[in-house]
Parts: sequence; structure tokens; C-alpha cells
Amino acid sequence: MSGINLKETVKCEQVTMAEMLDARERRVSRQQYILARYNMTLVSFTLNIPGANKTFPLAARTFKEGKKLIKNHLRRHNIEMKYQEDCLSKTGFEFFVAAEGNSGYIKELMVEIENCCELGRIFDIDVIDKNGCKLSREDVGYESRSCILCNDIAHACARSRKHSGKDLLLRIIEIMTEYFNLQFADLCSTFACRALMYEVIATPKPGLVDRANNGSHKDMDLYSFIDSSSVLIPFFREFVLMGAEYHGETPQKLFERIRYMGMRAEDQMLAATNNVNTHKGIIFSMGVLCAALGYMYGNGSAIETEGIFETARQMTQKVMDDFQNITPDNARTYGERLYARYKISGIRGEAANGFASVRKYGIPVLKILINNGFSSNDAGVVVLLNLIANVKDTNIISRADIETQKRVQIMARKLISEGIDSISMSDINEMDVEFMRLNISPGGCADLLAITYFIYFIEKEMNQNTSV
Repeated sequence: MSGINLKETVKCEQVTMAEMLDARERRVSRQQYILARYNMTLVSFTLNIPGANKTFPLAARTFKEGKKLIKNHLRRHNIEMKYQEDCLSKTGFEFFVAAEGNSGYIKELMVEIENCCELGRIFDIDVIDKNGCKLSREDVGYESRSCILCNDIAHACARSRKHSGKDLLLRIIEIMTEYFNLQFADLCSTFACRALMYEVIATPKPGLVDRANNGSHKDMDLYSFIDSSSVLIPFFREFVLMGAEYHGETPQKLFERIRYMGMRAEDQMLAATNNVNTHKGIIFSMGVLCAALGYMYGNGSAIETEGIFETARQMTQKVMDDFQNITPDNARTYGERLYARYKISGIRGEAANGFASVRKYGIPVLKILINNGFSSNDAGVVVLLNLIANVKDTNIISRADIETQKRVQIMARKLISEGIDSISMSDINEMDVEFMRLNISPGGCADLLAITYFIYFIEKEMNQNTSV
């Protein structure tokens, strides 16, 4: 990883060697006090960070993550934590746990955490038995820790000062950054896949594949969408990681970078579905949104809905350039002809406008419905209806014509005019029958429903976990 501004990243109050020695004495004294009071195994957790900067924000987040891993691992092995204590000072973060259990077994569990991933190599988890003896990794059958730079024995490198403090600190920052970038990317890609799944299983959906039928489609079914959604997960993850990696560039430059990844995602989708286009539109939209999330995350911006859509808008400002000189005479693609005749810009226009339809007709309605007790399924169905009523769906026009699209909107608006709370599933089932008779499918609105679900999941997560 390149481009780390080490000075800015580790900015915090510095400590002196004398202060570190005093802190070490206080830690030993505190350990002895807890051991005497509880007479059981003591877990003592700190971070291995060289130099005078110990409490910078990324270190604080790493400490919090380590605490969570320790507590979860003890709980899952039914080890009772009788006492917990944090010591937070400029000399570093410390966490103590008095745990009821065999000290050797607990040491094994802590070594598992240290060995589980690169971040664990920064953890210093001491286990002290009730007699005050600190257990080593070798005591429980593990090898000594290896150096994070050269993989030699760590304490030998430290004793000989083989590596500079700056090089060690830079590698530690890289490990921390990579870990949390991956964690965030995994979170976003999970939500993206979940959103695709929620969309396809929402039932009934007029003209679309759902749990009841295949709508107006002869070449795809529920399993086609499951197959397609599954292979897209690593690509959604990569979009987020690319956004985080290139957070120093302009949003437009980031969009250019992710385009090829989008093409690869399309290839995998088609391979998974035997060349059936289940998700081409959503690959574009979700790819942009995932990259926007990574971009915001990499820049340390608060992850909030308007910021996501604004970043997506900035990324895609030039996607409308292809339409600038399009006329009915020179239009080559279906999208160009549609724009030339009706000024309908489809998914490009949605992205370039910051997904205005989702902001206006999707997210607010989904929130109201769920807050009013609607299930995720029924809320999604009604949101889809609201999108159909208000968005010019290019899929409907391509399968029929502009007049049919207008009639469909009138049909949907009539149901909505009676109040979204009063719409019955039987009314939507009747619309499904009519859409199948007309052989139309609001695939564009289905993509917007998936985006609505996705942003809802992100919002909910951010509200629950403001530390991300």
C-alpha cells in the first residue's frame, strides 16, 4: 500500500521514554492488584506500536477491534469474565480481563486471535495465571511470533534493532488500514448481495421474476438471479476497495478506473446464467455506489445517504456526454434512440442525477412502510409500485412502446392515489397478470428497488454502528 501520510496518520500526543517506563510499572501493579483480588487467570491486552505515538485514531480503532475479538472468543468458549477494565492514556490503550478458566487453555485461545489475521500480529495479549506467572506461546505448543517485516523471530529482530521504528510503524499502519478497508468492503458487498436477493424474492412484482412466477420472462427464473447475485459478491467488494485505494483521485477518475471491473462482472454474470442478462443494469449502479462508499470511507467522510448519492453523481457526470450530439438520425443504440426521441436517459441519467428517483420515490417510502409495520417483502412491493408510477422505465418501453409505459404509470398511480397503506396484494397480483399479458417487465424499477434496499441496509448499519 502506498501513499500513507505517516505523520498525519499517527498524529496524537507523544510520550517520552520515562512516561512509557512509568506506564509499564503501573500496568504490572494493576495486574498484581487484579490477580490478588480475583485469584484467577488474567488477560492483559495492549498494542505493539513502536515510537512515541500510541493513541492515534487508527490505533484506537484497532484496540477496540482487539477487545471485541477477545471478549467474543472467551464467550464462545463459555469462559466467564468476572472483571473487565480499560486503562486509556497517552502511553497506550490497555485492557484487563479476570477470566475463570484454565490459564493454559485461555492462552491457546488468545494465540488463536493473534494468529487469525495480519491485524492479530499487532496485538500483545498476555495471559497470566493466578500465581502471577506469564505464559508464553511456547508453553502452549506454539512457535515464537515472527517479525512483521521479515518473518524472522520477532524478539530477535527487536533486540538487534534490525528494522527502523519508522519502517515498523509504516507496516503496522498498512496492516491496520488494509484490515479495516477489507472489513468495510465485506460489509458493503454483503449488503449489495442481500439487496439483490431481497429484490428478486419480493412478491408479487408485476411482470418480474419473483417467488410466484417468472413474470414476462421466458429465459430466467428465481435461480438465475440467485446464481447471478452470488458471483457478483467479490466484484462489489472490489468496487469498494478500489474506491478506498484511489480516494485521493477525483470521483470522475475513480469511475474510469472501475469501468473495466464492471465489464469483468458482466462476464461472470453471463457465465453464471448461460448468457442471460439478469443484472447488467445493477452492476453499473451498484458498482458506482460501492465505489462511492469506498471513496468516502478512504477519505474519512461520514457514511450518510446524501453523501453516497452526491459522490455517485460526481463520479458519473460525464456518462451523459455520449448523448450530447445524438439525433434520431445518428442514434445507433437503443438507449441513444430513446434519448434522441424522448430525452429519456435511463440508468445513466439516474446515476448522473445522484439516483434522484431512489432518493424521492424509494428510500422515504421504504422507511415509512417499515416503520408502519410492513414486512421487508410487502414494503418492497409497494416501493416498486411507487417507482413504476413515477419513473420512465426503459425496459417497459423496449418491450412495448412509450404509450404502454404511460398507461402502466397511470395504472400504478391509481393504486397509489388511494394511499400506500391501503394497497392490497391482490391489486398488485392483478397488475402482474396484466403485465404478463402485455409482455412487459419493469426491470429498471426493479434495479432501483434493489438500490433502495441497499441504501436502507447501509443507513441502518451506520446508525447502529457510528464508529465505522
